[in-house]
Amino acid sequence: MHHGKVEASANRASVNRVKKAKPTQTPAARYNRKVLRSLENAISEDPEADLAGLLTSKYIDSLQSFKFGASAVSQTSPTETPRSKIPFPDTDIRSRLDASKPSTIFCELSAELDGLLRPCQQLSASIVALLAKSEVLYESAWAASVMVFRLNENIVVKVTSDEVFDNYYFLFTSFIPGISLEKVWPQLRDVEKHAIKSQLETLLSSLRSLPRSESSPLGDVQEGGCQDARRGVRLSSKPIMNVQQFEDFIFAGSQTASPLYTDLLRSLMPSGSAACVFSHGDIRPANIIVRRCGDGSFSVAGIIDWESSGFYPEYWDCVKAANNLTPREQSDWYEYLPRSISPRQYTIQWLVDRVWDRSLVNS
Repeated sequence: MHHGKVEASANRASVNRVKKAKPTQTPAARYNRKVLRSLENAISEDPEADLAGLLTSKYIDSLQSFKFGASAVSQTSPTETPRSKIPFPDTDIRSRLDASKPSTIFCELSAELDGLLRPCQQLSASIVALLAKSEVLYESAWAASVMVFRLNENIVVKVTSDEVFDNYYFLFTSFIPGISLEKVWPQLRDVEKHAIKSQLETLLSSLRSLPRSESSPLGDVQEGGCQDARRGVRLSSKPIMNVQQFEDFIFAGSQTASPLYTDLLRSLMPSGSAACVFSHGDIRPANIIVRRCGDGSFSVAGIIDWESSGFYPEYWDCVKAANNLTPREQSDWYEYLPRSISPRQYTIQWLVDRVWDRSLVNS
């Protein structure tokens, strides 16, 4: 069950004789690379974009915070109003949320979530207060970028950041008891892996059969457009109504590929019109929740993390499910992908994307 999505705005070297982090691996370096990718994506959509306008006024403060910690920012910005927040470590995304900043609701909130937020009239303040007392379920290696919290026994929220534009996103969904397939996959026997594959095929078949109105654009169901999420995320700047327009969007994502190279790769795509189906957009073991049955086996309890979902060409879930596959991959998960999202089902589309991926600004 989807409980709603909210966007909020937020403001934002010591020497070690034994081991010093490489400059390219520090939080500040990763932040700068993230800023650069966002700028590249924006320029890809609008080559004449104003770069100065794309950088927020808080870029310097954010960079200083990643370099020296939040305390350094407060010391270097004495004229600013103190942030309305509860203190957390710099590695906690909650340390960067500002309760005084406005929030926007993208999707209608469920009655239960609305009840949790209602006691506080200021939406941002209510969200910050809820997160302060919530259980941490997940944090990325760079925790100030992605974290997941359990608000109560029924609702969890995934918090992600787009610090280039001073935005934070909150995706509220139902809590599914269980454990991620990623944790148990290595210990499963072949017969158990095939059982999981079969269950996923049934779930995906139901998902892909959901009807779509021909008058509705592709992408998320809130008509927010199509997205191509790789290392960074590209968003379509105009409505996309069919597969041809979607592929126009995908093959416009490079600033380095020549027209000859681009046209050659695109000409390899199957000429028949692909169907458009409802897609999850990020099928992988970490997003699949399983639970142990009485006989000791595991069954699929649910699929989580629907922020990339929407109506896309039928091959899109295949492309995204195998996007992280590398020549050094050791997990046999890719051998058990359900048929409907397997590279064996959409071989040409998958191979073309593997080659094209190297040229994309968001890859």
